[in-house]
Amino acid sequence: MLMAGAAVGAQAQSLVSNGDFELSNVATGAAETFANISATQGWGNLQWGSYSNSSAIVDTAGNQAARVSLGDVIWTAFQAPTAGAYTLSFDTVGDGFYAVYDASTSSMVSGSFLQNSSLASVSTSVSLNSTDIYRIYFGAMVLPPSFNSTLTIDNVAVTAAVPEPETYAMMLAGLGAIGLMSRRRLNGNGKRAA
Repeated sequence: MLMAGAAVGAQAQSLVSNGDFELSNVATGAAETFANISATQGWGNLQWGSYSNSSAIVDTAGNQAARVSLGDVIWTAFQAPTAGAYTLSFDTVGDGFYAVYDASTSSMVSGSFLQNSSLASVSTSVSLNSTDIYRIYFGAMVLPPSFNSTLTIDNVAVTAAVPEPETYAMMLAGLGAIGLMSRRRLNGNGKRAA
């Protein structure tokens, strides 16, 4: 179903627990509501909460994802090990919103409406502090013109941002320029600077 977010090669460790929503007791082709999961397995196994418990974990061909019901919000909490730039990424289908909320300062870090009639991978940068507790929220709401009443989410991850190759190239060019200036300074009038 929502497997496009699986990257090839090594991935950084996600700060989000169970962002792929895999649970052993949800049979292939079936669905299990958050209320039933909480009653049978407890919140600790899923690591996600639901405000109305009407949302569900759905399984399509062995791949599980969270389907958020209209008017419901699912959420999870995490903390960054070090302050800095991180990347929030997830796969989505349907209408709704996401929000990253800093529970320690009661402030919004990032958020947006989501409207996708087919699979879409979303990725955004967020700046996090190591001392704060963060929550990620996903909610379903009807948005025109598609008017979907659910939002399906999978492969939720918050990972340390990895610099692009261009960043490394600029850093090497800067170091080369510093080395060149230093060498010119030393060889400036044929004498060493005192």
